[in-house]
Amino acid sequence: MISFRPLTDNDAGLLLLWMSSPHVQQWWGHDGQSAEDAVEDALAYVGAANGTGYIFNWHGQPAGYVQSYECCPDHEADDPCYAETPRGTFLIDLFIGDASLLGEGVGTEALRMVCEGMFKKGAQVVRVAPHTANAAAVRCCEKAGFTPSDASVSGGLRLMCRTPDVAAFA
Repeated sequence: MISFRPLTDNDAGLLLLWMSSPHVQQWWGHDGQSAEDAVEDALAYVGAANGTGYIFNWHGQPAGYVQSYECCPDHEADDPCYAETPRGTFLIDLFIGDASLLGEGVGTEALRMVCEGMFKKGAQVVRVAPHTANAAAVRCCEKAGFTPSDASVSGGLRLMCRTPDVAAFA
């Protein structure tokens, strides 16, 4: 069972542990960003108006982190959050922090649940942008109902989208 709770400043230590782990460091962060800087970026979502950050739990134990924010035209055209689409387009970033849960379907279920919650609140399109070389993340997104987009993004990312009318499949 997956549950979500808002990210708080008290999660800094947990995030640092996760973001220092090889399985997260390989794909999370920007251009050699340190784990400490990635934690600082995540904590910026505490109480933010422009995005949200959550810790998700698997059977009551912290399992990973998810953040979302609305896309807008202020982003660069090759950024996964650049919005040529209507208002209500959001980007989700997610990782499994507990390495023992990799490959267990936890990420797929968490992503599916986040999407459904966003659609209930009025989101029109939800995007994800896993690294093209991260086959497990791409497959997780596909299983959560995301399909590849024709739009190009920088940094070896694969833009994938889901709309409310797309039924997720396993």
